[in-house]
Amino acid sequence: MCHDAGVTPPGPPSLPGPDPAFVEAWNALDPGDRRKLRRLVRIGRRPEEPHLAALVGPYARAQLARPWLRWFWVWFVPGLVIVLGAAAGVHPVLVGVVIALAAQAVYAWVQVRKFARTG
Repeated sequence: MCHDAGVTPPGPPSLPGPDPAFVEAWNALDPGDRRKLRRLVRIGRRPEEPHLAALVGPYARAQLARPWLRWFWVWFVPGLVIVLGAAAGVHPVLVGVVIALAAQAVYAWVQVRKFARTG
């Protein structure tokens, strides 16, 4: 009788979603501004436009709430090991390419975390 009044059925806890004010502001942006904000946050630069600069913190927090960034190290390290093994079997130059791409992914993750904390 878990559906009686006052009893919550068991299940995973609900995770908080992005701020509704941020979602409204994000949806009001044109696609070019959205791309610009995404790219600038990933490379660690604050936009010069005030209307985009105000969205940096909320955007970064919304991104960190997504599963692939919340559990970045859980999927990144095993994936990197697998891809490095495959690349080493094909050609040594591919190992360097994989390491460079991995460094870019870690750098982007660090920058998103930085903006999520500082806004």
